[in-house]
Amino acid sequence: MTLLDFRPTRRMVVAAAAVLVIVAAQGILYLYSARREQPAPDPAWAMPHLIKPEPPGRPDGWLSALLAPSEPAPRTVLCRDLPIPDVHWATRDEYAPAFVHVPAPGSVPIGGSVCVRVVVPAMPSSASMVHVPPPGQPWDSVMLDLVGKTTNISVPVRLQLVADIRNTQRGSTHIYEADVVLRDADAFVPRGYIEYRAAEWNSEDEAPVVPYKPEDIFIDGALQVVAEDRDGTSPYSLSRHADLPLCTDPGAEGRWVRAEAVPFSLAAIPPADNHDMVWLPYACRLRRISYPDAASCMAERHPLMHWYGDSNVRRALKKITTAGVWCSQPDELPTRRCLCEDYSEPFTKFNVNARQQTIDLTREGGQQLEATPGNYTAVPENTARFYVHKWEGLTYRNSPPWDVAFKAGITKTFGAPSVAVISLVNWDSAFSTRASFAAQMERLVAFMAAEYTPRTTFVIRTGQYYCCRHDNTPSPRTRNFSRLRNAYFNDYVLQAFRERFGGTNRVLLWDVAGLAEHLPFATRKEAADCPANHARAEVVDIENQLLFNALCNDPEPEAATKTTATKSAAATL
Repeated sequence: MTLLDFRPTRRMVVAAAAVLVIVAAQGILYLYSARREQPAPDPAWAMPHLIKPEPPGRPDGWLSALLAPSEPAPRTVLCRDLPIPDVHWATRDEYAPAFVHVPAPGSVPIGGSVCVRVVVPAMPSSASMVHVPPPGQPWDSVMLDLVGKTTNISVPVRLQLVADIRNTQRGSTHIYEADVVLRDADAFVPRGYIEYRAAEWNSEDEAPVVPYKPEDIFIDGALQVVAEDRDGTSPYSLSRHADLPLCTDPGAEGRWVRAEAVPFSLAAIPPADNHDMVWLPYACRLRRISYPDAASCMAERHPLMHWYGDSNVRRALKKITTAGVWCSQPDELPTRRCLCEDYSEPFTKFNVNARQQTIDLTREGGQQLEATPGNYTAVPENTARFYVHKWEGLTYRNSPPWDVAFKAGITKTFGAPSVAVISLVNWDSAFSTRASFAAQMERLVAFMAAEYTPRTTFVIRTGQYYCCRHDNTPSPRTRNFSRLRNAYFNDYVLQAFRERFGGTNRVLLWDVAGLAEHLPFATRKEAADCPANHARAEVVDIENQLLFNALCNDPEPEAATKTTATKSAAATL
């Protein structure tokens, strides 16, 4: 009898089915056990209710097969070159935890990248049906860093949806990946958790704000990636940092380093934060620029600047107009106004409630300008003049509406500046829908194109970084903040300005959100105690240093005249 002639008996079929049922049952029992016994997250990363007992050893069997590396070679391997195992797409929430997978662990050279993936199993049918992510954005909000075991440097893992039709479906298993560049010599381990599933991070219209209840994510306790300075020539070594060129980009990528680890004078760089950490970019170096020196620099290079922003710009200007004195004394720093909310404090340098005003800045500090209309464009010697436009983003909460000043003509009254600082997102993410914000942004960009010549540099200040909570402040409607939503709005603003002005104007990113995103997680969570989501005073100093270096380290800009020529508001690029 040949194989083609073989016909299984009824008894053989029943026996085989029984074996399969037993094997499946054993597998499910193991997965429930593995899910319950996964390693506890690092306490600095975990929410208290997520801490779980440490298991007796590494998981093995089916879960180990899920986490098995597919490329053990000690070199950079991009995610696009690493296939995703079919078993990852087959995981289900009923029996498998969400998990981090590094398909090519081991070691990479300094400046090399490592592929990091996160698999979030399919949700049960109880998942939200009203929350929808923006096109191309993740269903699940996964907070994940690679953290140096020795340096404690945190490298954010900015996960993107894998390009696969299954990732477009609400009820499917979702897989995310990112190629993470490691520039510091250390052994890095993943740390993180899931903030939201089923697009519940994106609240707007009829999709309500969802309470922040993060869930654990499985991370193999033995998983790490080592970044090696194999020949001792790393351009990112702290020992070579002083040799880097000066920074002219306020959005330069960097990391927070413990001050005690810096091998050169701390006086040469911006001050440390409240945790004695200093911000060091990778490709350039920041010099410490005092507030009086910054004022002199702006008077010489940028005698006329326009500022558009909210209370975060107010806090930056309080530092600038007091020559750094505001919230600088040790006994002041723990106060509420320095940590979070300064709105009601008396302040004399400028009117914190004015919708439009001008401020004259000298080395000694700044003062609101008392001038008659028509005199705003004549800037005195050794002075920088700021036109300050207070707004609540591009939202309906502005009174009068934000566009009233543009319709009247801003440069016609307040002159054509060399720099315009644009701060958005903080209010827009909270109170606007994506559709309404896109429409308002289109109008804003058109107004800007009519008002400003190619001589103006646009400095786009991000909204403040937001994480680790949902908004629960009393309001007619709870604010729609979330980490991914704020990041989405930030990207939208920058893209809109670069698409419209990238060919004519210089567009810089003042990345204050990136500063906070790179902080150790426990430090990031401090902002959760501030409903306004303001940066504390020490961090405001560091944010300002990014701007000062961008404005003052550049090669000498085109000569700026002290009397700014009036330009017709009808002029267009």
